Amino acid sequence: MNNDSLANEGSTAGRTSRKRARTRAELLAAARKVFAAHGFHEASIAEITERADVGVGTFYLHFRDKDEIFATLLEDGLSEMREVVVSAVEDQPLDRQLPALLRTIFQQAYLHRDLFQLALTDGGYLLHTQAKHARFEVAEGLTHILSSAEEAGLLAGYDLPLLARFITGTIMQGISWWFEHDEPGPDEMAGRVLQLLRSGLPAPLLAYDEKS
Repeated sequence: MNNDSLANEGSTAGRTSRKRARTRAELLAAARKVFAAHGFHEASIAEITERADVGVGTFYLHFRDKDEIFATLLEDGLSEMREVVVSAVEDQPLDRQLPALLRTIFQQAYLHRDLFQLALTDGGYLLHTQAKHARFEVAEGLTHILSSAEEAGLLAGYDLPLLARFITGTIMQGISWWFEHDEPGPDEMAGRVLQLLRSGLPAPLLAYDEKS
């Protein structure tokens, strides 16, 4: 086989690979719109392929079933957001890491709230698994920051995994708020959470007797 034949084969393979990647991306984009419009259970493969302007058979060349394209859609979205959040936090000094984390998470969640609504809406095992994954991603980032703060002597006596869970719950509830409301925006939402973490609630509301 001569060099020209090898070059032609390589060019053909490259075009095929690019076309396959483009079709996959179009299917994912269509699935995102269909899932957002109808929810996971009411969405159909037929509507996804119609919106992507491909045949149903083409769908099965890329994804096993509706569960797989749904899981892929959320995983790709979370992976992209993870990269943005890590990039925003990694070069910050310790005292700015948590504010940067909160602000970036809320910015990304607001931008992609259709994905978060799908991931956090109750609807069976698959959705429950994706919701746990989303919460784990947030808790993992928080735990890393809190561990650095503990090493710096700032969190002596705190239960870090529990603290990370508490803050994660607050973040997730803030994100869930946007499923029904557009305001406050992401920067203000981050500011309100930071205010709560910095100052807490007024002392008269928090009388506490461990013996009672």
